[in-house]
Amino acid sequence: MGLGAAVAVMRKIAVIMLASALLSPAAFAEDNEKMFTSAGAADVAVVGEPVHVGDEITASILVHNQGSETGSVRLVLTDSEGTNLSIGDDVAINPGSSREVSASMTPSSAGVLNMSWEVGSDDGGVSSLLQGSLEIHVYEAQSLDLSFDEVDWTLADGLDSQISVVLSEGESRDVNISIALGYQGVKHEVQGFSVTLEPGLRTLSLALGEPEADYLSVTLEPRGWTTSNSAVNLTWQVDLDAPSISPSVELGPHSPNKPSPGDSVSLPYWLNNSGDAVTLSGELRVVRTSDGMLLAERIVSSVSSGGTSSGTMDISPWPDSQIVELEVTWFMEGTVVSEFLSVESTDSGGGTELPFDLMAAFYGALSGFAVVLVGIIAWRTVSERTPGTEEGRGKVLRDSRITRRFEKAPAKREIQCPNCEQRLNIPSEHTGTVRCPACMSQFSARPAQEEPAVQSPTEPRPQGQGPSEGGTAEPEPAPWWPVATSNEEILSCPECDQKLRVPLERRPVRSRCPACRTEFMAEVG
Repeated sequence: MGLGAAVAVMRKIAVIMLASALLSPAAFAEDNEKMFTSAGAADVAVVGEPVHVGDEITASILVHNQGSETGSVRLVLTDSEGTNLSIGDDVAINPGSSREVSASMTPSSAGVLNMSWEVGSDDGGVSSLLQGSLEIHVYEAQSLDLSFDEVDWTLADGLDSQISVVLSEGESRDVNISIALGYQGVKHEVQGFSVTLEPGLRTLSLALGEPEADYLSVTLEPRGWTTSNSAVNLTWQVDLDAPSISPSVELGPHSPNKPSPGDSVSLPYWLNNSGDAVTLSGELRVVRTSDGMLLAERIVSSVSSGGTSSGTMDISPWPDSQIVELEVTWFMEGTVVSEFLSVESTDSGGGTELPFDLMAAFYGALSGFAVVLVGIIAWRTVSERTPGTEEGRGKVLRDSRITRRFEKAPAKREIQCPNCEQRLNIPSEHTGTVRCPACMSQFSARPAQEEPAVQSPTEPRPQGQGPSEGGTAEPEPAPWWPVATSNEEILSCPECDQKLRVPLERRPVRSRCPACRTEFMAEVG
């Protein structure tokens, strides 16, 4: 047999085999049969690689329904021993349509994972090509590590912390970070945010202001993945010490020792800080305490822990006062400390040193005297004006205002306190209780007709004049005048409180007030 005959025979065999395959029941779908085949690649696609322990991977394949009825399929993943690892959801596919079928799983151990996959259907008619196997490399779970690089708490900048987060080799990961502060056993979150970490070192800065706290806590939480660290190891804590300062002001000997008014005085100072933190920058002021006058000021820088800052305050001109009381105050935000100093000045005139300005006192006294004099003249002008000439010469002088007041006043009578013998003037018709202003005792006043007659004092006789016949002087009728009493030579007018001098040896005696022209009896009491 020649070569050409052999080729012809083989062609016939191939045609027969192809016809048999096309006419077989497995390859031919009747009108009511479903036939699921691959609509694309004949193998599943895996999403999520490279995969670490705890990560989720998803296998999927596109399936086509070339039958005439709708059917449902699902993807099943098994291990090398035939145990199901994952069974996907049933997916309904209409005739002539294609849909993706998938199944997900999470490896629990590192190493090579051999899996088998198969598309199954309760409706039957699945092509034998929709099955296979795959191999996946599973890596160890990634780890997180955190450290506090720096925790700095100062009065100027507040609480600042710098932390470092390390993610082991692998994929980028999302992490939730929680910042909390604790004070006296109570913990509360002050910040919370999410970051995406790349494998390697990541540094984060935290500005927390001026809190009340005795410890700082940072917690990391993987978002959507599993870390090799346990949950207990994802929280770190550090103790805090709030900054504390102890400032003080120290003053040195001033120069000159006894300055004169107008001089320039140098006052050395030392600003000390015995606390454990740096102070804030502030201001130093020198103030006169008597009137709050600012004599000098300057800006001072911060003082380190246990450090001292020194300088000199120049006070010019020096105040004109014999004794100058000074207050040197160091002002900082939230803190004020002071030191006091008393400086004796030298009188520039060389005479007697006075604790006040002599010229100012003189002008003040002169002004006060002028005011009093003008007031007295005006009062007398108003109270004792004489009638004008046009009113006629025959008219009498107008009574003073005090006289008119006494004329309008109700009649009074004099009684004596039974406890201290103080004499009191009360209205004639008063019959109730009376309080003595001298001893503060109360007693009942009898009606006027029941009072014994009060002997009125008489004016002293001229020297050498004896009593009248019978050996006793005849008493004058009781006057209506008010009575003023005192145990000293100085007493007060009962109407205007003008101070008068009436010798004790001349009392009782009738007197006249030179200010208000009121007549009264001056007595010892």
